[in-house]
Amino acid sequence: MTNFDLCSTVFSFLKKVNVETVIICAGARNAPFVFHIENESFKKVFFFEERSAAFFALGLIKQQQKPVAVITTSGTAAAELLPATIEAFYQGLPLILITADRPKSYRHTGAPQAIQQVGLYSNYVEDSYDWDIHTSQFSITTKLQKPIHLNICFDEPLMDKGSSEGVKSDFNIAARADYPTATASDFSKLKKPLVIVSQVDPSQRKSVLNFLTTLKAPVYLESLSQFKGLSDLKPYAIQSSDVFVKKLFQDKVCESVIRIGGVPTLRFWRDLEDKFTSVPVYNFTDLPFSGLARISENFRLDFSNFKLGTLALPADVQNLKAKDDALEKTKALLLGEFNLSEPACVRHLSNVIENQALYLGNSLPIREWDSFSNSVTYGQSNTQSPYQNVYANRGANGIDGQLSTYLGWSEGFSESWCVVGDLTAMYDLASLGLAAQMNKKNKKRIVIINNRGGHIFKRIFNKDQFLNSHEIEFQMWAQMWKWDYLKVTSVEDFQTLQSHPSFELIVEIHPQAEQTNAFWNAWDKACLHL
Repeated sequence: MTNFDLCSTVFSFLKKVNVETVIICAGARNAPFVFHIENESFKKVFFFEERSAAFFALGLIKQQQKPVAVITTSGTAAAELLPATIEAFYQGLPLILITADRPKSYRHTGAPQAIQQVGLYSNYVEDSYDWDIHTSQFSITTKLQKPIHLNICFDEPLMDKGSSEGVKSDFNIAARADYPTATASDFSKLKKPLVIVSQVDPSQRKSVLNFLTTLKAPVYLESLSQFKGLSDLKPYAIQSSDVFVKKLFQDKVCESVIRIGGVPTLRFWRDLEDKFTSVPVYNFTDLPFSGLARISENFRLDFSNFKLGTLALPADVQNLKAKDDALEKTKALLLGEFNLSEPACVRHLSNVIENQALYLGNSLPIREWDSFSNSVTYGQSNTQSPYQNVYANRGANGIDGQLSTYLGWSEGFSESWCVVGDLTAMYDLASLGLAAQMNKKNKKRIVIINNRGGHIFKRIFNKDQFLNSHEIEFQMWAQMWKWDYLKVTSVEDFQTLQSHPSFELIVEIHPQAEQTNAFWNAWDKACLHL
């Protein structure tokens, strides 16, 4: 057995599970991989920063609908993969972690680059394998519903040739675990439901839309659902405010929740943990998580057994819709009055982006996009492209690795946009280095809403220590990576953005803090008088 054989075995596994792209973070200990992969047909991406590389892989997995592998050298390089591994675990993404290691005899010695890599990813991998030249059997059985870890120990000399006896291996893809499918009797237990739709795989759009249009219950459509603004759902869509959603349950207008897809961003979802613990929740999702720390019903995202029957719906959905529309009109007036507030800037930006592919960063941007992006123009489900491709990392909901994930995800679109906050951008400053190996003909626009701190906490704690206030701007960062740059401080600047010719563009939006505060004060008052 040789180092070359170890590499060949790993590459055989990657081919077995249909890996198309391998990301290599080159170092001394993983040199056998770096040299031997040259003769393999994988698409190869080389990058120096492991954390960004792993998040980039997550975006590629969503785009390609295939596993993606990341190869690192030994030591703390392997530890840099942990944040993306956690995110992949909670999204159910098949990220393959391949960490080179020093020989097993170096463990617990404190020798350079010899940390304990086996078990490093703990509960966040489906399984972990520890191979070296003395391994007698190379066997993997995986469901590929979570990340998996291959730790490969290379001895000196690192570069060698294949052995004459060859290697025997056994790689199998096991059946994926699933929630049960809801029966007709399960549906019959629902009473006066509100439907909340979050991230849904494009392959499931048709069945979900059919369920919603048949049910005709009030529905809250998050941007990640890709149904927001669809004309088929306009009569039932309740979109104005999280406060309005909460009031539906306070007034007993709605008495149960049907969640479809990923774990919702909506603030009301967290209220189900304490203020509305008696409200029954039915989860229809392909993820192995209910998203709640209390009892709820969990089913596969499959509506084949659904029959409308005698299901009790909220009374007078049309009246609910009229109240929601009235609050939307109030919102529009306030956005016009405070037209450089942060919510208004989100509205202006949504008019520029329209139906282009969109990646939303965590923290304020994803919540503000749900609340304030413009969905007045409704698409028809029978047109060629009624859906907007919208994606976000909503597994662990962290703000790290957002730009890297966007860049991986963007590879499938001729034009795409990413909207993040300023602190999120600071977390991932190395990410733009990945763009050098990407398709230069695809337009990529990264929008940073720079409100000079973590203002999501301002409305929660109202304490300056949570803000991490700063005076940083991003023009020099764009220049560093040779991206074009546009600073937006007026309504007219948004019009300039609409026709901007650049293919790689950093857009920095500076909302007016005074207008933002005034808008929120007025909007909170409007919501209180529902």
